[in-house]
Amino acid sequence: MRNSLQAKHTLGFTLVELIVVILLLGILTVLVAPRFQSKGSVVEYTYQSRLISALRTMQQRAMNDTRAGYCFQVNVFTGSNSSFGPPTLNYRTGGAAATCANTIDSSEAADYVTADIDEFVSDKVIITSGAGTINFNSLGCPNNGAGFCNNPVKITIQGVNTLSVCVESQGYIHACD
Repeated sequence: MRNSLQAKHTLGFTLVELIVVILLLGILTVLVAPRFQSKGSVVEYTYQSRLISALRTMQQRAMNDTRAGYCFQVNVFTGSNSSFGPPTLNYRTGGAAATCANTIDSSEAADYVTADIDEFVSDKVIITSGAGTINFNSLGCPNNGAGFCNNPVKITIQGVNTLSVCVESQGYIHACD
């Protein structure tokens, strides 16, 4: 009885088992580590989420602020000038003209709703379609200038992956194919 108890306590891993485990960990490290070290294919999803956030922010402002003459828009530039964001976030002192400009607010306060050219260039990502101004009316629809809800918009972001953001004619903003 005593010998069988001693045998249980002296059991362990064999040298072969230890070598196999070390080899498996080494193979896993070689295959998985590059995925965690590079930004490839993740940045497009980040830009897609940021663009959706920017569009929804402006849409909410349009539905909550009913002052005449103010624009609730996100400007989107394509190609080598890829960037997006509102012309201003200051709706108190800038006046209506500042909200309708074809520029992007580059202040630090606007980081959550903008992405500038330098970011796109460093991440090797571009916006390939959907250029222009996406302006929302008081119903939350993309405005075609006449105030109707019949102008859907699609913006495509391209890097390692190609992703899109759609604004449906009724105002639904989502990631799309």
